Amino acid sequence: MRVFRLLQLAAQAEGLRWKRMGRGYAIQAALGAGAAAFALMLLVMLHVAALIWLAEGRSGVSAALILAVFDLVIVVVLGWLASRPGADPVALGAARVRDDALRQLGDQAARAAMVAPLLRSQTAKKGLVGAAVTAAVVGLLARR
Repeated sequence: MRVFRLLQLAAQAEGLRWKRMGRGYAIQAALGAGAAAFALMLLVMLHVAALIWLAEGRSGVSAALILAVFDLVIVVVLGWLASRPGADPVALGAARVRDDALRQLGDQAARAAMVAPLLRSQTAKKGLVGAAVTAAVVGLLARR
């Protein structure tokens, strides 16, 4: 019964980890979309500034260039925020729980493998030898 509980715990932890990772990717995508929108506005403002500069004197250009610099700052800040790989502590905890549950499941399987030769054996002497060999093999594999 403990094996099924460990498998259930590992599956729940993995589901939580995937959910939290998806949430992080969605936030990064939204910030990236915001940066792209402001980059587009920056391009429009630079075109408007060039048009005003060509059409008239320098009075409209200074206002458009100030707004373009402001847009550039927003693009840089949002782009920097979107590029950060924020580690979610809940997802990291869920990964640890999953790993612990799977490790305990492996321990349970090793114990079952050690007891199985005793149960299948015709005589206790053969069963003890088989259990000792199985325990040695499982011990060597567990150390890797």
